[in-house]
Amino acid sequence: MTIYNATPHQINFYNKSDVEFDVAQRKYIAAVGAEPIFTIAKGTPVNCKTANAPTPTIENCPVPVVGAVQFTSYDALPDGYDIYIVSNLYRSAVQALGGDTSKLATVTDTVYSASDIKPCGCLALAVG
Repeated sequence: MTIYNATPHQINFYNKSDVEFDVAQRKYIAAVGAEPIFTIAKGTPVNCKTANAPTPTIENCPVPVVGAVQFTSYDALPDGYDIYIVSNLYRSAVQALGGDTSKLATVTDTVYSASDIKPCGCLALAVG
């Protein structure tokens, strides 16, 4: 199994038994001293390009408005990998433009550190 990390972040995977879901914060919190069970080194990010649809006519709007954001293209991924970890934005661009998302993965169930409540990993990959 070969995995390409197309994000600028190291990805740490935690065992679900080492985290607790905090209902008040709506977050998975790693236990103090919990260590990742698997790590993928940071990779080379891929991007997508966007443009705005024509600006709609909205009478008496007190703030500036522009047309909705639309995807116009996305970077190609290198050949030869079984799974490509990408951002949700990149995956959305591929899907919106009719590309194949069957090998695209995004992190899911983000895990936060107990000490400073910053993201420190995840529980799984969402593929497809």
